[in-house]
Amino acid sequence: MTNPWEEKVCKMAQTSLLQGKQFYCREWVFHKLQHCLQEKTNCCNSAVNTPSLVMNSGNNASVVSGKGAAWGVLLVGGPGSGKTALCTELLWPSSPTSLQRGLHRQALAFHFCKAQDSDTLCVGGFIRSLVAQICRSGLLQGYEDKLRDPAVQSLLQPGECERNPAEAFKRCVLLPLLGMKPPQQSLYLLVDSVDEGCNITEGEQTSTSLSGTVAELLAGHHEFFPPWLLLLCSARKQSKAVTKMFTGKCNYCHVCILMCY
Repeated sequence: MTNPWEEKVCKMAQTSLLQGKQFYCREWVFHKLQHCLQEKTNCCNSAVNTPSLVMNSGNNASVVSGKGAAWGVLLVGGPGSGKTALCTELLWPSSPTSLQRGLHRQALAFHFCKAQDSDTLCVGGFIRSLVAQICRSGLLQGYEDKLRDPAVQSLLQPGECERNPAEAFKRCVLLPLLGMKPPQQSLYLLVDSVDEGCNITEGEQTSTSLSGTVAELLAGHHEFFPPWLLLLCSARKQSKAVTKMFTGKCNYCHVCILMCY
């Protein structure tokens, strides 16, 4: 049965105009991504602690700790350099024998931010989309059961999710994922054009809530991602303030920058 909040999921954020088009070259990028995913899998077997995520629910506080270093991949290139094409090929491989044919099976969820569609830039819609995709993916058995709490369901409702996206992201995405048994293979969350909707310049302060945009939400909470989940984003190289959100936090986030020219 479909949850009421799923009716508000933005379908445009789950599509690409380049889907079905032939993709050429840049096989090295997919090899790099494969290596990063393998590193994530290896990381799950290590004993390095990540920061704890503390959640308050009434009078009770819960602390969930992940294991392994929080780091991701940032695809950086100029306009028209092929970032969206690469993300599209990763999710919908055009060749039946390509490396990406295997990589697309490790996609837990994805989101295409589009400047011409404000719905794809809505943080609340982004969160609801992730939750719906994770439920449908079948990659994490038991995830949907963790959403049955009425308090969690209420956070996904239109309006409430927009008012408090940070809380919704923690309670509906991060905490359930941190409570899951790690999958045999690492998975990834792909966000294309994460810099869309971010009207800030280098040196300018971002919002204090760290959740005003999709980029701020992810950068502000990336350290709490489970160690088996790779955050893969793309952004224009001109968006230095946005890329710095991820690359500037070296105390917890190691980011591989793949220049796409």
